Amino acid sequence: MSKTKESVEALIFAFGDGISLDELEKKTRADPVIIKKSVAELNKEYTERKAAFNIVTEGTFYRMRLRSDLASIVEDTLKTDLKKGVLMTLSLIAAKGKINQSELVKLRGSLSYQHVKELVSRGLVTKYTEENRKVIKISPTFYDYFDVNSKELKEVTNEVKEELKKESERTVEYRPN
Repeated sequence: MSKTKESVEALIFAFGDGISLDELEKKTRADPVIIKKSVAELNKEYTERKAAFNIVTEGTFYRMRLRSDLASIVEDTLKTDLKKGVLMTLSLIAAKGKINQSELVKLRGSLSYQHVKELVSRGLVTKYTEENRKVIKISPTFYDYFDVNSKELKEVTNEVKEELKKESERTVEYRPN
């Protein structure tokens, strides 16, 4: 295996949320054509030996992913152990990006104080003071834990917001006579 191919494999593996072609160029000091060839060769090797993973290309990003036919085997392992209420609170924080604690309490109720405490202890969110307000936002650990990057999260959040908007436009308000 060439040194460049080894380096490309190591970097893609190490950057769980993906690494760009530009970043691979900088770190390996290799030509993009050689990097792309290395990725193709690695995927060919993985296929030939029926490896449990492969490298996927998403735009200009490369990531290692578990083969889709093996997902059901590890599905139980990958499920979160967060309780539904905590997960709902985390979802709201993730959708907003950052949120004032007072707004979170209005939206999720007083149990959100406990939820935030648990999420902070797990490292999934950070809590800090900004302009005399307590602010909560997702942390880098969140992205690793859920194997998502900030761009993907933003795309999903925007899709959900768009669907909610469409749904509210379709909803007819009931007005009694």
